[in-house]
Amino acid sequence: MLIFFVRHGLTDWNAMRRFQGTCDIPLNETGIQQAQAAGARCSQLHIERIYHSTLVRAAKTAEMIADACKAPLIPSPGFNEVCLGRFQGLTFEESKAKFPAESARYFADQEHVAPPDGESMLDLQNRALRTLDSIEQDAKNCERIAVVSHGALLKVLLSQIVGLPLSSFGRFDISNGSISIVESYNGIRRLVTLNDISHFGDPYTAMTASRLMI
Repeated sequence: MLIFFVRHGLTDWNAMRRFQGTCDIPLNETGIQQAQAAGARCSQLHIERIYHSTLVRAAKTAEMIADACKAPLIPSPGFNEVCLGRFQGLTFEESKAKFPAESARYFADQEHVAPPDGESMLDLQNRALRTLDSIEQDAKNCERIAVVSHGALLKVLLSQIVGLPLSSFGRFDISNGSISIVESYNGIRRLVTLNDISHFGDPYTAMTASRLMI
């Protein structure tokens, strides 16, 4: 089975460097264009099912991909973004100013420490892996499926697949609207493509706008 992992398109909070987490922030105009471009790319890939986060930015991205692929949509809340608790809606600097002790602990060890009322990256990774196991079983008769989710979730999930420690998940980027591909065969998962953004033409001029802030 090939699994096409797609990050949702850009939102205003992405552009403003605000922690979104589980806040339901919609795509902006650029994000809609990115989702349409990802859909056009995916329309050539013979995707049979699309599993997606239920947060609106991912659900709308998935909807546009489904329209292009003519594939059914399957809501999968286990693929929702990491909950950042009281940091949600804040920038990095605002979180440090408002919660100095908590933010210092969190950013020193995101793997094990959760923001106030939030999830740690290890919590997120475990949730993402359980959900991936579940959808693979659900789609066991499919050859190609897509998962539309979020930057932090996809980074911790792909880190586990390639054997990177969670402390290193910031070493690679998952851009808005990007496609990463994993082959799953006989219980073994193998990364085939990481962060493909070639469907945007020359996307590298705007990389800072789509870089993940966690």
